[in-house]
Amino acid sequence: MPVGEHGGQWKTVEMVTQNFWWPGVMREVKQYMEGCDAYQQNKNRIEQPAEKLIPNSIPEKPWTHISADFITKLPLAQGYNSILVVVDQLTKMVHFIPTTEKMMAKGSARLFRDNV
Repeated sequence: MPVGEHGGQWKTVEMVTQNFWWPGVMREVKQYMEGCDAYQQNKNRIEQPAEKLIPNSIPEKPWTHISADFITKLPLAQGYNSILVVVDQLTKMVHFIPTTEKMMAKGSARLFRDNV
């Protein structure tokens, strides 16, 4: 077997334990294998591959399909430390609404109603 390649988790355990043994050798080999790029890319998967991705439909009117997200952990400015970002998916128009990290769902809904 070429250097840097391995035949899977059990083969690696077999090769390691030919010359070495310590308590937890199986667990440590498993952890090593989970972090090995070559193993993760080449191992056989028993689950079905994901289905083909289908793009979202294009909205027909502005502001019928939106996304919202928060930018948090900002320095305090005029009493605000977060921004609610609302984006229209069709026009890509954006509203940046100053807020705080302690904002709850009801407050977010009010901000949306009042600003968008």
